[in-house]
Amino acid sequence: MQNTLRRLATMASQNPTYIYKILPSATVDSRFYFPTPIPSSHEFFLSELDSKDGFVHLSTAQQVPGTLKRFFADAEQVAILRIEYARLSAWKRVRWEQAGNGESYPHLYALLEGQDIDSYKEIEQGGDWDKALAAVSNWLV
Repeated sequence: MQNTLRRLATMASQNPTYIYKILPSATVDSRFYFPTPIPSSHEFFLSELDSKDGFVHLSTAQQVPGTLKRFFADAEQVAILRIEYARLSAWKRVRWEQAGNGESYPHLYALLEGQDIDSYKEIEQGGDWDKALAAVSNWLV
């Protein structure tokens, strides 16, 4: 019993507090529009990659810069949705899977809904994602 509790405590300490979904700005692609405040019943549109792979691609705070540079290099503006990991994984299937770069990323095998979102930020690239992220560094934890 003690070993099980210790293992669970270790696992809990390794999981992030928040994970993030990056979406193209609705000003660029209206399919990604979401109302504000976000109703709990709102279902977010799946990207082509999410639809093809059969899960919603998510990132940790540390992975967000790389995800932006790889998949949103040409985007001028994005919305970043913040999701409380413990709450999401308690109700929906989230699996950590290895990507081609060797890192493990959280993948959601369910619909992403308004009830899953803690908060969001819209950011503009301005030519440098790192500088844009600096403006939200206290929120991106």
